[in-house]
Amino acid sequence: MSAVTTNARGRPRDTSVDAALLRAAVELLAENGYGALTIEAVATRAGVGKPALYRRWSTKEELVVAALGAHVAPPRDTATGDARKDLRAMLGGLARHLSGPAGGAVFGVHVAADGNPELTEVLRERYLAPRAVVLTEIVRRGKADGQIRADASVDLVRDLVFGPPVYHQLITGNPMSTRRLSQTFDAAWRALSA
Repeated sequence: MSAVTTNARGRPRDTSVDAALLRAAVELLAENGYGALTIEAVATRAGVGKPALYRRWSTKEELVVAALGAHVAPPRDTATGDARKDLRAMLGGLARHLSGPAGGAVFGVHVAADGNPELTEVLRERYLAPRAVVLTEIVRRGKADGQIRADASVDLVRDLVFGPPVYHQLITGNPMSTRRLSQTFDAAWRALSA
């Protein structure tokens, strides 16, 4: 039996169709990249018609960002009282996602956003913003507790902590090893800690 959600009018929406479309989008992104992704291919892979897809997402950009969001959950704010542990947990989550099946899709969409204002806007609004909220709160608490330098901006923390594994994977095509991830995090923490 399929799960359904109720719309204001008409037949209830079958959420299993949503899941099939999102899964198909991520699979096709990983296989062929953003540029080759078509609404028709996603609908075909999911086993539904294009109208079913368009009832859920009006553009390719909205579909793609929804698919990434469904397969790469935003980090949870663990709020342990230890900014180092909280940042390390967030970094671990990113590393797991980048090395998982959706990792290639995430990179491909970010690269495709360059020169695509609509994709950039949707990506920032619906995918990056929820992640930035968690990071901003960790940095705020870390500064208030004297764990993170007062002059360290959220952007600096983001770049120093999360930049190395992203750069490594973009350049080598492989996820960063656990050992190297720990080394780069420790170096970043030395630069950021109060």
